[in-house]
Amino acid sequence: MAGKIRWLGHAFVEFTTSDGKVILFDPWTKDDGNPACPIGLDGIEKADLVLFSHDHADHVASAVAICNKTGALLGGPVQSVRRLVEEGFNNDQVVNFGMGYMVGGGVEFDWVKVVTTPAFHSSDTACALGTIVKASDGTTIYHAGDTCLFGDMELFAKVYPMDVAILPIGGVFTMDAEQASEAVRLINPKVAIPIHFASFPIIAQTADDFIKQCSIKTPRVKVLSPSVGESVVI
Repeated sequence: MAGKIRWLGHAFVEFTTSDGKVILFDPWTKDDGNPACPIGLDGIEKADLVLFSHDHADHVASAVAICNKTGALLGGPVQSVRRLVEEGFNNDQVVNFGMGYMVGGGVEFDWVKVVTTPAFHSSDTACALGTIVKASDGTTIYHAGDTCLFGDMELFAKVYPMDVAILPIGGVFTMDAEQASEAVRLINPKVAIPIHFASFPIIAQTADDFIKQCSIKTPRVKVLSPSVGESVVI
C-alpha cells in the first residue's frame, strides 16, 4: 500500500494516492455546516475526483463548490448528479459523459478504477452507494457510505481485496460499533478506519468501542482512528 488518508469529520475523507492524485469522498466542509470539519472551501487545495455516496446534505453539500474551485470531476448516483446539473453544475465535469453511475457500476481512468456497491440507507434522489477505489499502484479502498451491516460486503471484498475499509460506526443512522466490527471481520482489510461519529450529538462520540471490538474479532486488522484533520500513511 502507499498513499495517505485524511479524515475531515463525519464521512468526509481525503485519499491522496502514491502518485499524488486526490480523491475526496462525501465532501462536507465547515462552510456548509459540518460541525466536525476543521476546514472550509479555502482549505481544499487540490482535488482530482470527488465521489459522493448519496444525496443527503451531510455527504454532498460541498461537492459542487469543490469541483468548481479545483476542476475535479464528480462521481455519484445518476439522478443525484442530474439534480446538481439542473441546479447549475457543469455537466462536462460529471463522469461518464455527464451521466454518473449506479450500483454495481462506476468509472475507470488510467490512474484509478471506481466501483460502487450497495449501501442500505435512504437518499433524496437515486439510491445510496458504497464506493471502492483502486489506485494505479493497486491500493484498494472501500468507503462504505451510510449503511448497515450486510453479508455481501464479504463478496465484494473477495472480488476486490481491500487494503483499507472506511466504515461508519456512529449508530442511529448507520452501523454502530458492533455491526461495523463485524463488517471488518467480513471484509478482512489490512486497515480499518472508523468514520461517521463525533459529529452529531445523537451518534457515538468516540471510536473506543469499535477499536475494542475489532481487537477481539479481527486482531490481525490494523485499526487507525485519526483525529479530525489528521493524515495517516497507508
